[in-house]
Amino acid sequence: MSGWLNQLAERSKAVDSLSALTTDKRGFVVLDQRRSPEQCRPLLGLSGKQDFLTLFAGTSPSPLIEASPWLVEIDQGSEAWHYAEALCQKRLGWMCLPSSDQTLQSIANHLRTLFVLDDPHGGKSLINLQQPAVCMALLASVAFNAYSYWLSLFQLVATPTPQGQWLVWQPLAATPAVLDEWQLTTEMEVALKESQQAWWLSEHSSEGLTTLPYQWVERLSVCVNTGITKGRYLIRLLPIIQQADEAAWQRVEQLLSESELVGIQRIKAVEKLHDGQ
Repeated sequence: MSGWLNQLAERSKAVDSLSALTTDKRGFVVLDQRRSPEQCRPLLGLSGKQDFLTLFAGTSPSPLIEASPWLVEIDQGSEAWHYAEALCQKRLGWMCLPSSDQTLQSIANHLRTLFVLDDPHGGKSLINLQQPAVCMALLASVAFNAYSYWLSLFQLVATPTPQGQWLVWQPLAATPAVLDEWQLTTEMEVALKESQQAWWLSEHSSEGLTTLPYQWVERLSVCVNTGITKGRYLIRLLPIIQQADEAAWQRVEQLLSESELVGIQRIKAVEKLHDGQ
């Protein structure tokens, strides 16, 4: 299994609801409002919403301010809180409970350090931290000291899952006081790429994210990397991704890499090959 998927299971636990973990105090939601502004905007007018910040404001991605994620401070258990939970379950964000000494501004400053990271190729990468799959992949793949430091401002961080549950992330040990710098490692980069495949597979199967076979992720990545990206085609190939033995999958992989067929003809050729094994 991939290292980040192993650590996903080690660092988080699945819960059906956040209600047992919340108090009557405040919490925060990080929203990917760009994906659905018409669904996110009503949150700002609901009972229990206290304040909010546009996270790209005053940072290097500020030219993308219209696409900026929001950080919204909300009273736990309020009308706004429940609406925010529903938004997150539509893959529009994730939620967190701060430590008692943290403010909206301090949480925002903490999150802003993660939106642009130096990457392993000598450049910089924009990290869509507001997306649940991205947040999940970063938390599962980052080195332990950075993981502990990142969670040091929170009582907990909760990311939604495709099954409607939540993955709750909590510190594993005492947290270091400082971290010199953030950098996107090769392992983190792999996790970010594979997180989209992992989410899709979990969404279209009965497997939770923490129990997902890594072999499925590898096979779906092969399909995507050889040009099969349409959801309806991937759904047709899903039983083969899940059930093919290693020899059968190698034949499928060879066909995908060599075939000049495109579109549905390519999918039918894979299905024919698998059915005739």
